[in-house]
Parts: sequence; structure tokens; C-alpha cells
Amino acid sequence: MPRIHLYSAETPSEDSHWLLPAGPSHHLLRVLRARPGQELTLFTGDGRDYPAELVGTQGKQALLAVRQARQRDTASPLHCCLWLPLIRAERWDWALQKATELGVHAIQPVVCRHSLVPLREAQAARRQERWREILIAACEQSSATRIPQLLPARALSELEAPAAQLAVVCDPGYSKRLGSILAARPGCASIVLLCGPEGGLHPAELERAESLGFVGAQLGPRILRAETAAITALTLAQGFCGDLGG
Repeated sequence: MPRIHLYSAETPSEDSHWLLPAGPSHHLLRVLRARPGQELTLFTGDGRDYPAELVGTQGKQALLAVRQARQRDTASPLHCCLWLPLIRAERWDWALQKATELGVHAIQPVVCRHSLVPLREAQAARRQERWREILIAACEQSSATRIPQLLPARALSELEAPAAQLAVVCDPGYSKRLGSILAARPGCASIVLLCGPEGGLHPAELERAESLGFVGAQLGPRILRAETAAITALTLAQGFCGDLGG
């Protein structure tokens, strides 16, 4: 069943016929080639689903029969902000998708010394918009009803100490395992995770993270690629403190 995201200003009228806005209508009618009778779900990112059925068209817009909204909040009880380092485009896109599927609450794009994308490029409006579209598409695919917050890209050297119960920087040079740190904090409700880009974090950046209150941890005996490390850290956090564990 297709899931179509709507911006909050486009909240559908419940228990009525409603014209889908032009952009989503194009996707539904031209890309998905939906026909009358097609069941679908609308969502705005507020934790609710709006079941609907395509009943016809008016011009280029889809006419929907929208039923009563149902509350289905998929937000994780763990408020996790992922400080995600800028890496190669296709790997970065993959990390955004998987972080959304895993229930990350917020993503902070971070430019490090070894990042391949300069800060000015990372802050460009076109990049921010493209990244947000990736998050929305991941929510549509995974049936998530909450869209992660995408923060403006920042240089690691400019970021301030996070307001979270636990902040962890992951690097192979540390001795403690992330799993053991998380196991000792079963009631943790908010966490910030930082992993390095290709080439890892510079020693000065590790010192900077520690000065901001980050605890150092490693992810195991093997060296993980940048995108794998970030998603592994998030998975462990959700497993120990979020909604993926027992």
C-alpha cells in the first residue's frame, strides 16, 4: 500500500473527499500509476496515519476519500541524535535512510577534518532539501510516522556540548565497547552518538569530543566503514535503550 507524505499545512480533512496537492498527486498518478480503488496511507509526520482511497481525479489532482486518522506513533522512547560525519554521497544517503528506519530522532551533519565535503557545500539549501527528501522517502518505505529532525550542517569544532544523558564518540582506539557502556545505562532516555568519516576522527577531534563530555568507545575488533560504524552504533543504542531490544 503506498504511503504518501504531506506537509503539515496540507493536513487532509477526515471522513470526506479531499484533493491531494499537486506534487503528491503527480507521484501517485504518474509515478505509481494508481487507479480508482487504490488504497493508500497519508501521513504528515505528526504520529498519525490517514487511511484513504483514490476515487477519481480533478484535472491533474487525485481525489481521495479520506477516513478517520489513527494514532500510530513510531517514535522510539530513546531520544537519539546522530552526529553523522559527511562522507561520500552514496554512502551518506544510505546512512540517512538506515538511521531513519532505525528510529533516530535527529541527525546532525558534521564536517570533520577528513570529510570529503566542505562545510559551505554541506550548508547549501539544495543539499539540505535533498537530504530531507531522503528522510521522507525512508519514512514512507518503513511506515514510520515521525520524520527525523535534520539539523543544519556544522563543523565539529563549532558544536557545543550536547544536552543528553549520554554522549559517546566511537573510535577503534578506545578500549571500552559501546555495548558495555550502554548495558550499564539501561534507563538512558537520550543519547548523542558520534562516529568518524573516511579516515576516522583526527586526534584533535577526539580531544574536542571528550572536552564536550563524550565518552569514548569502540565497536568491536574489526574496522568498520564510516557509514557502517554510524548505523552499528545506532542499532546498539536502540537495542539496549530504545525499542529494538527485549
